[in-house]
Amino acid sequence: MPKKLIREIAASYGYQRLRNYRQWDDVHFSAEVNGVVIVVNIESGELYERNPFTKKLMKQEEN
Repeated sequence: MPKKLIREIAASYGYQRLRNYRQWDDVHFSAEVNGVVIVVNIESGELYERNPFTKKLMKQEEN
């Protein structure tokens, strides 16, 4: 699991202190940040935040 790459992508979006890493498939990984689950696509560098109420992923804009 490429934790360093996931941390670097998340840091570019302003997320720090990731924990509970999980692998979804070959390119998608999730991690928990302050109770919020984020999903990172390591191929394209996109980051999504999971909305716990609608169970959908919302694409985040890079800072």
